[in-house]
Amino acid sequence: MMYNALILGALRQLSADIQEIDMARNFLNLFQRRHKGDTLLTEFGESLLLIVDPEQLKNNLLSKLRELINVEKAFVYLASQSDLPLAFHCVDRTAQTKSQLPDLTVNGKLVSWFRVNRQILAFDEDKEVTQYLAEELEPFFELSMNLAFPLVSMDRLIGITFLHVPEGSLKIDEVAKIQTLGRQAGLAFENALLFKERMRQNERMFRAEQLATMGQFAAGIAHELRNPLTAIRSTVQYLSGEFTEDGEQKKLATDVLGEVDRLNGIVENLLTLAKPAESKPRKLDVGKEIEHYLNFVEAQAKKQNVQIESQIEKDLPKLFCDPAELRQVLINLVLNGIQAMTKGGPLVIRALLFSPKDDAITAGKKKILIEVEDKGAGIPANLSEKVFEPFFTTKSSGTGLGLAICNNIVRRHGGEIWIEQGIEGGTVVKVTLPCI
Repeated sequence: MMYNALILGALRQLSADIQEIDMARNFLNLFQRRHKGDTLLTEFGESLLLIVDPEQLKNNLLSKLRELINVEKAFVYLASQSDLPLAFHCVDRTAQTKSQLPDLTVNGKLVSWFRVNRQILAFDEDKEVTQYLAEELEPFFELSMNLAFPLVSMDRLIGITFLHVPEGSLKIDEVAKIQTLGRQAGLAFENALLFKERMRQNERMFRAEQLATMGQFAAGIAHELRNPLTAIRSTVQYLSGEFTEDGEQKKLATDVLGEVDRLNGIVENLLTLAKPAESKPRKLDVGKEIEHYLNFVEAQAKKQNVQIESQIEKDLPKLFCDPAELRQVLINLVLNGIQAMTKGGPLVIRALLFSPKDDAITAGKKKILIEVEDKGAGIPANLSEKVFEPFFTTKSSGTGLGLAICNNIVRRHGGEIWIEQGIEGGTVVKVTLPCI
């Protein structure tokens, strides 16, 4: 009996020791997981200082999410970079097109909910909210996304991240880590976009200086060319009157006159670039102006099997600009789009209103955005700024002055013009002009 009591006591002590060892092991594992998570967050925060490319930031964020909560895949959406974001776009445009994911409109339910709540949304747990947002979340359900969290910077929603995490509820410490990661990522994406915008502004300043220098040079050449061309045209016109109508000499004279007129057109463009005529702005209905100007290019569009579609927002305020100069810009952009679509297809011209609320300098000033989107071969990203330089062209027969003149006109009216690549290929030229 005495031995049995001793053995029983020893077993009880051994069991207590094993429990203490298990508790210590569990505490150590918990501490190691937390320490690893804290280390990952620290590493992520430090790495953000070195990255200014949104795509690289997205990959870095996904990598850290995989280590923290075993995320299998993710999509990062960022607000479009304009005076006022019109939509949230997926950072990885290729993956967005392949997965058929839509852009998220700024006034949609999903973006509006995150703008107000700014918290993690678990689709399987927050049933009521998920049901409310079901229509806009449907494309993400189809890709097995089950969680989303906002990217916030300077008290402003700049993006949304959608994740697929393994089944099971997230632990409290994992939720806290995601929230911390979201704050860090929001600030990083904001810095990257600001850096990109700064680079764009520097490029614009350089282009403006270059334009002024080249314009002065071009004006000198144009003045020197104008007098000889006038003399050539007058002489050929005089001589052509001596030739028979059906003769070879008459035909050659007509060809020469055509080339002289073409050169005169280039000279006029050079002078317009160097010393634009005085603008005569007045109130304009942009929708009516667009519809009117499209009549001038309808024949060219039909010739190349291009279908022009106009999408004009209702009740737009008036523009205050020179109608002749607005016509020059619009016709130039539309003709460029038509010429780029050698195989035909749809060309869309849009006009809509937006206000730059997030820009302290231009806050409250309304602008009209005009977009011309074609389905042509597109313009490489590294050339999207160069196309506005005088004499730069991607066409075999172009002079490289059309977009430079458009840029000049838009700037003089207090607007901006830039080029973006279409989601499904092609080119989108965007113009903003202040309105009344």
